[in-house]
Amino acid sequence: MVVLRDVSKVFKTGKTRVTAVDAVDLTVRRGEIFAIIGYSGAGKSTLVRLINGLEPVTSGTLTVDGRTISGASESELRSVRTDIGMIFQQFNLMNSKTVAGNVAFPLKVAGWPRERRAARVKELLEFVGLESKAKNYPDQLSGGQKQRVGIARALATQPNLLLADESTSALDPETTEEVLRLLTRVNKELGITVVVITHEMDVVSTIADRVAVMEEGRVVEEGPVYDVFSNPRTAPARRFVSTAVKTLPTGDAAAKLKRRHPGYLVNVEIKDQTPVGSVLSHIGQRGVSFNIVQGGLETLQGRTYGTLTLELTGEITAIDAVVEQLKTVTTVKEVRA
Repeated sequence: MVVLRDVSKVFKTGKTRVTAVDAVDLTVRRGEIFAIIGYSGAGKSTLVRLINGLEPVTSGTLTVDGRTISGASESELRSVRTDIGMIFQQFNLMNSKTVAGNVAFPLKVAGWPRERRAARVKELLEFVGLESKAKNYPDQLSGGQKQRVGIARALATQPNLLLADESTSALDPETTEEVLRLLTRVNKELGITVVVITHEMDVVSTIADRVAVMEEGRVVEEGPVYDVFSNPRTAPARRFVSTAVKTLPTGDAAAKLKRRHPGYLVNVEIKDQTPVGSVLSHIGQRGVSFNIVQGGLETLQGRTYGTLTLELTGEITAIDAVVEQLKTVTTVKEVRA
């Protein structure tokens, strides 16, 4: 659906050059939910503006649904944009128009006749659960309702691709879940490819099939969500994982743990189907006991990953034997202050 090959975007102000997107190679498959995650300034929002043609590509090649965006004329871009829906963080609704009027607006611009517009608006408001709010104005809606109007408007012209740029950042957790469920329905029931731009780990873990991690304009890691976050290879990915699950304690955190727990402390990696439990269930036979002192597990796409910090007590030779046995089934690291 979307292919970027060596795509860069450079902004110039006088003699100042800022590279917002730097030599990005990326492929979004048709029919998937693809997440682009990164902290503020990573370049992810600029990347979205390149995909929908709101910013020209400085170099490289970008195609959407088989059509080349890079180097396209404005008239060609207008044609492409009709097949791309956009959802914004701050909703971007027109306060002077009703809910129905907001959803109908892109259809009017696209030249749909009045009767066809009305039927499409009714269909979309039913899909997002807002048929009873058709005559309300945006200031009469909650944040979640406003975003559902935004989703309905983005779907109005029957796009093949939906771009959601920080679409849940302004919402509370419960409303975020509601919007994410709706985006999943858009993907599964309508078959629309969804690209989600976010800095929130929970958004990625809840709905995405694959993820790209961005930092300083570059894609530093990419792959299935479970693979990237259960085995992060880069520092940015590890930082995101640490917001969801506790990882290996270091520094002051490790020192505090060691003061509270005088036994031998090890950090054990947990992955789907890793038989750590079967090893621990038999260590009593060696005269070793264990206590879970820290850790966290996350479920992604029905599979589990995370870490547990264990306090092992007993004879040191027996503990060493247990640690060696654990190393045969998973990654084990000693906690050092």
